[in-house]
Amino acid sequence: QVWKHGPTIKDFKGLTHHATVSINTDAVMVIGGLLDNQAADTVIWMNLEKHRMKRMPTLKKKRYAHAATTFNIERTVYVAVAGGFHGSSITSSVEILPVCDDGDLITNGDWTEIAPMNLPRYEFG
Repeated sequence: QVWKHGPTIKDFKGLTHHATVSINTDAVMVIGGLLDNQAADTVIWMNLEKHRMKRMPTLKKKRYAHAATTFNIERTVYVAVAGGFHGSSITSSVEILPVCDDGDLITNGDWTEIAPMNLPRYEFG
């Protein structure tokens, strides 16, 4: 395998402390982070094979230094985002977003807050 350059995210040069998750075999999501010393709520879906990007629904809470993962319920793929910093406070909040249904990208959903973690945490994974 050889490393390839993916699409350039021009508006997000310098983005740090974000989370990324793999969606299927050809796409990733870049979630939140710290941009210009400000927490971000942006979510970008990138198809690495086709060099395409799409803005997804924004997080309910701006956050950085958080964790993210995917999980399936029946035929729907969800992304979960947890913890990190919200402002200057460490948060225990958790949000989920349905992103794929039967392999098709879902672009009209919203993030839903679910039960928080027992302890606030950041930079875990």
